Amino acid sequence: MQKLYCYVDESGQDTKGRIFVVSVVVIGHERDDFLQLCQRLEEASGKHKDKWGRAKHERRMQYLRYIFADHRFRNSLCYSLFRGDHNFDHATIAAILAAVQYKKLSGHYTTFVYVDGLSKTKRHEYGVSLRRLGLPVRHLGGIARDESNALTRLADALAGFVRDALSGDSEEIKALFEKAKREEMLVEVEA
Repeated sequence: MQKLYCYVDESGQDTKGRIFVVSVVVIGHERDDFLQLCQRLEEASGKHKDKWGRAKHERRMQYLRYIFADHRFRNSLCYSLFRGDHNFDHATIAAILAAVQYKKLSGHYTTFVYVDGLSKTKRHEYGVSLRRLGLPVRHLGGIARDESNALTRLADALAGFVRDALSGDSEEIKALFEKAKREEMLVEVEA
């Protein structure tokens, strides 16, 4: 049975629904290779283990340039955009489902879903909702701050990056965003 690993983060709750971005990194059996690759790219860029909001601009941009230049990430970096939606849990669940469906898997598979900052009570709700929507979830976990791994940090970086690109404050960010989308390194999935 095929295994899919989904690492999920979001950005925009503070906008009260004006813009809400959910990023989903969807990786298959090569998960351990991707974990090591992301760790190497974090070090090479100087971003290290810093989250998007804490990393210096140049370091986080270099990190994403490395990510988007590596074609092994193609079709694995997804995001969904929501505007005017105040049900952040529903939006996150819809984004997870859309990202997995984008992979167009054939045959039997199961998913392991890791959502940054998801409380224990919400884990059960998310699991039930995803299963009702037809997603075969074997494990659904929340990621506490001290449990963060390189793929969780990648999801964090993507959510922050997409939000920054859509806010339009930086031409450099917008240009990299458009290039990543054009080259299908970063894919918007409709949720």
